[in-house]
Amino acid sequence: MTPEQVKQLSFEQALEQLQLLVTQLESGSLELEASVAAFEDGVLLSRRCEALLEGAEQRLNILTDRSDGGSE
Repeated sequence: MTPEQVKQLSFEQALEQLQLLVTQLESGSLELEASVAAFEDGVLLSRRCEALLEGAEQRLNILTDRSDGGSE
């Protein structure tokens, strides 16, 4: 999976793909090169999920700051 393809995925899609890769890696059925490629894809997917979660958190923080008058 290319970085450009990963950037197009929603959080749910990226998480689903990541879960599939983890299952494949845990099964031990992949050869070395396929395992390395799956791991690389997993890193990209994990970073995508993290970025989307951080973006959502920032949006929620902005909304909660507005709703309480901006004071903490």
